[in-house]
Amino acid sequence: MSKHLTWTNCEHAVVVIIGIHLCSKVWTTSPRKLWKQVFTATVDLLASAVPAVGGTLEAEKTKALDDIERDMLGDGDPDANVVIPSEGLSPSEIVAMSEKLKHSHSGFASGKKWGGIYHEAGSEATKLQAEVWGMFNSTNTLYPGVFPAIRKFEAELIQMVCSMVGEGTCGLLASGGTESILLAALAYRETGRRRNITNPNIICCETAHPAIFKACKYFGIELIKAPYDSSNFQLTPKIVSRYVNRNTVAVYASAPTFPHGVLDDVEGLGKFCQSKGIGLHVDNCLGGFLLSYLKKQGLLHGRKFDFNEVPGVTTMSVDLHKYGGTNKGCSVCVFKTEELRNSTYMPSFDGCEGLYVTPTLQGSRSGATIAAAWSSILYKGEKGYLAMAKTHHNIMTRAKEVVEKIDGLELLVDPEGCILPIIPSKNSTLSIYLVASQMEKKGWNLFTGQSPAVLGLCVGDVHQKMLGEWERDLKDAVDHVKANPNEKATGNAAVYGAASTIPDTLLDSILRQYVNISLRVKPTE
Repeated sequence: MSKHLTWTNCEHAVVVIIGIHLCSKVWTTSPRKLWKQVFTATVDLLASAVPAVGGTLEAEKTKALDDIERDMLGDGDPDANVVIPSEGLSPSEIVAMSEKLKHSHSGFASGKKWGGIYHEAGSEATKLQAEVWGMFNSTNTLYPGVFPAIRKFEAELIQMVCSMVGEGTCGLLASGGTESILLAALAYRETGRRRNITNPNIICCETAHPAIFKACKYFGIELIKAPYDSSNFQLTPKIVSRYVNRNTVAVYASAPTFPHGVLDDVEGLGKFCQSKGIGLHVDNCLGGFLLSYLKKQGLLHGRKFDFNEVPGVTTMSVDLHKYGGTNKGCSVCVFKTEELRNSTYMPSFDGCEGLYVTPTLQGSRSGATIAAAWSSILYKGEKGYLAMAKTHHNIMTRAKEVVEKIDGLELLVDPEGCILPIIPSKNSTLSIYLVASQMEKKGWNLFTGQSPAVLGLCVGDVHQKMLGEWERDLKDAVDHVKANPNEKATGNAAVYGAASTIPDTLLDSILRQYVNISLRVKPTE
């Protein structure tokens, strides 16, 4: 048999295998996504069959990882600590070292670098947090009898959040939005088991936060990703109805979505889920506090998303450490019933240690985080949150006007809060990743998303004073890209631009190694 004929047969086999694998997905997958799957499958097959292809992919991956390491770790750290010092350092030495290291955060201090801190750093509120933190640093939530103040703080934080999103609900205080979502997913898996569902699934939208992917992976739940409504980027009952089956334990909705600032059709989904007897989780991690206080002032256009207005909602994840203005490490998973919350507890009573139970995924937790968050809520108060929401509404309004004024840009969709999703206008040939790359060169690190390509501004307190500079830099960036359309994107924008064509298996490997690099100590050689 000739080499040509052998290769032709190989080509035919590749086509047939891919065709069989993808036939079932043709009707539910976007053309762009389908092409990505075809490309990934083809590359995987060729990499395993043709050594040269596998070697080329490995070389490209190594180059990408070298670039990541260079950006993150540079030439190494001359002051790296790789072993425990033989003798302890004095407090003054450690403080001096810390002050020196703090200078590396100058980009964040400038107001241009977004680090997921939604309140103004260095404010009176943050000084209060630091003071209260110090008062309760040596405490442990595992011992409520020893530290009754911490028990009080935790219970009151939960109750205050519950009163905001749903009277008569109950909750758990988690370390962040991801843990809140993990707890909700766990509750649905356990309630599903009681209904003899051994292979549970949760339906979410393609716009859902990756935390639900992690939760389902951890707990052995199938995650079904449904497309969004192309007219408004929402997850709707009509779409979900195509995916729900006898093993569905919950639907996951966002309020709002992280990429686009859009509220899924929670009201419609609530009615649908009630009719099917399945749970509805609302991811309010990003919009927590902000959306609730926008709603109280009639600034949410009548959109409904919580227990108070949508009876079908059964759980919500609400972050305190975003628009709630607390220190990092605080989120509440809210449950409609105590029975549902009880599903997350894992009591142990037959081991040598005796009786053991904790409220969340963790065991010991520092009471300092909880105490500081408690102080933040009391400091802000109802009036403070109303003012915060109004301020952020004004910032969003001004930012929308900025985008509308710049020739070549428009909004992907009119967002309800938190995120401003920017794309090239319909008649423009601009690359939004090139615009993002130029903004990065000017000191900004704006959010970039994919499918579709989007540049996002996540609004925080800092933008009240930075919006003018952001407008000037954005206009300059667009003008530069218009004048240099063939320029290559650099930095994070380049990564997102390439991700849409890189095989999924390669991306998976690179992302895993990215985490490893971030945890590496690299002394100067």
